[in-house]
Amino acid sequence: MNAPNDDVILRVEDLTIRYEKGRSIWGTPRYGQVVHGVSFSVKRGETFGLVGESGSGKSTIGKAILRQIPVLGGTIGFDGETVTDWPEGTTPLAYRRAVQVVFQSPRLSLNARMLARDTVAEAVHFHLGLQGRELDERVDRLFDDVGLARHLGDRYPDELSGGQQQRVAIARALACDPRLVICDEAVSALDVSTQAQVIALLRRLQEERGLSYVFISHDLGVVRNLCHQVGVLQHGRFTDIGLTEDIFERPRSDYTRALLDAIPRFPGRTAA
Repeated sequence: MNAPNDDVILRVEDLTIRYEKGRSIWGTPRYGQVVHGVSFSVKRGETFGLVGESGSGKSTIGKAILRQIPVLGGTIGFDGETVTDWPEGTTPLAYRRAVQVVFQSPRLSLNARMLARDTVAEAVHFHLGLQGRELDERVDRLFDDVGLARHLGDRYPDELSGGQQQRVAIARALACDPRLVICDEAVSALDVSTQAQVIALLRRLQEERGLSYVFISHDLGVVRNLCHQVGVLQHGRFTDIGLTEDIFERPRSDYTRALLDAIPRFPGRTAA
């Protein structure tokens, strides 16, 4: 790996990932490669967007950063440590605290049988060991931080709106004071007005806490509103990567231009 850069919290270099696709008639595994030598970095307090169509490999990269799947080659470095050097199945608790995730569907990611408050309290207790009054105060602060009225903690997920559910999921992710959050299609299941509210929340939390995000999305319009840098994936390779403004104003590949052309435009308004 390159020498550590104090401005960079996550560095991915030449990442290659494959999945087993089945077995041959002789019983040997057959593989399909889904990520091909991808490299990018995320600066502290900034957001890197991974964009592409379904099957482009963007969520696979997120899972590799979270150590949910093995990698075939390349390295993942976090805050000066080489994550890919750790044996499979031995992710340190400190890393699991430092790197959290917010999923696409809050309804599916939350336990339907747990009150919203208990969902957040469980994460706080597991990571920080708090209990009693300290636990209650910590959960209250997290609800305040994500703009969720405290009384909503006494409701089950199905009694909350989609935006409220996602705020609970974000509060849970913040329970252990992470430094990097993987947002895997975190607003794609929400309506447009709720998307805007959650994006504003993510931006505010980033400013207040110095958070870094890897923002995975198929929606370039959303990415433009939140991300500092963008990598556009097609079939597991970057077709474009760079500052968000450069990608939107000066795309290099036909694929990126086609994605940009697909962003809805309305009469009398310029593209967001």
